[in-house]
Amino acid sequence: MKVFESTRSRGRVLARCFLSSGLAVLAGLCAIQAQALTVEISATFSPDSANPQINQFKNTTPNSGICKTYPLVCSSRGYFSIGLSGLEATTQSPILAKHSNIRDGAMFKVPADPRPVQVTSASGQVAEVFFAISALSASNRTRDVRLLVGLPTAEHNYAHSVLWDGNPWGWSSPAACPRGAGMYAGTAFANFFWFTPQSVPCGFSPAYEIDSLTMYNISVSYLMISPDPLRMESGIYRGSITYTVGPGGDFDFGDNLAATDNLVTMNFTLNVEHTLKFQFPAGYGSVVLNPAGGWQQWLNNGRRPQKLAAAQDFKMWASTAFSIELQCEYTLSDQCAIKNPAGHEVPVETRVTLPNGLRDASNQPVNRLLLSTSPQVFSPSHYVDNRPAALHFEVARDQVTSMIDEHSGSTYKGNITVVWNSEV
Repeated sequence: MKVFESTRSRGRVLARCFLSSGLAVLAGLCAIQAQALTVEISATFSPDSANPQINQFKNTTPNSGICKTYPLVCSSRGYFSIGLSGLEATTQSPILAKHSNIRDGAMFKVPADPRPVQVTSASGQVAEVFFAISALSASNRTRDVRLLVGLPTAEHNYAHSVLWDGNPWGWSSPAACPRGAGMYAGTAFANFFWFTPQSVPCGFSPAYEIDSLTMYNISVSYLMISPDPLRMESGIYRGSITYTVGPGGDFDFGDNLAATDNLVTMNFTLNVEHTLKFQFPAGYGSVVLNPAGGWQQWLNNGRRPQKLAAAQDFKMWASTAFSIELQCEYTLSDQCAIKNPAGHEVPVETRVTLPNGLRDASNQPVNRLLLSTSPQVFSPSHYVDNRPAALHFEVARDQVTSMIDEHSGSTYKGNITVVWNSEV
């Protein structure tokens, strides 16, 4: 009896990412001219043999924005930012001292609520991810803050604190937008990095009038919740989400600051690179069925064997669901068979044992599960990396009895092909 292994695999993919923002620009007499900012986001999932339990996408979007400018500040905290290249929001009138309406001064609000984004593979498989802005970082540019507060010889960090009534943006933040890191400031700028756990306005009112302020070098971080990549097909998934920018929009910089864009679109490219691999030892293609302990002890004792059996060990790697089915040279019902020259056929039970981390359709471990000519699906709960598995072949006692009593001395042969197919 010969045993063959055949594999066919299709793939699957998904990822996680970051983002950027813009604001509205009025043009003409009454029309809003759509100025769109586009941001490219990419991420990849591929199984990691060093961390097989981690089923997550890895961001592959280049770091930009504030965390590119100050990499040590961000990397030491695990922060990442995506810059909105060219986006600036500038005051249209002076920011009054101690103004009561937050929308009259320097502020921002971002879409912090997770929103669904559909991504589609080339084969047409659709997956849904949820995307939210988790932080915003930028720089506020003014004229020399020491002159704004009337302290021309003061140290600039002190002058920032005086200007913002003890709440300099680089070192303080409102309760609704917790500070991510203390950022650098100069005589005419102040960097900040604030988290955005909710979609609410965040900003401070200055203690002194600011004749002009520009928010620039704007960048964001994100939260992306994706489906389990082990349930996704290998391949490239693409999708996008578009946010409005401007007063009352998804990205809102208040009523005083006007920005260069009124739409921002995030384009997602998510890549899933699955592994489905089997490694059999040399000479695995031929299996000989024998009784336990070999034929001689049964012949010497004049007893019939309880069964005929053989096992074929192999190693496997799997990060995707797959099916197993049998293709038979001789078929009895849904089982393969072996046959002697006289035409007598007996079924061979073909079973499989799979490594921990692989489950059957009932979500049970796979131990000597009976295979058939109908496909059976198995799914990983984590990446299975170079783990032992086995195929088991067995002719039951009743069939052995008929082989010995009625066809003693015959040789039974048959080809059984075990087919493995990626199911996602």
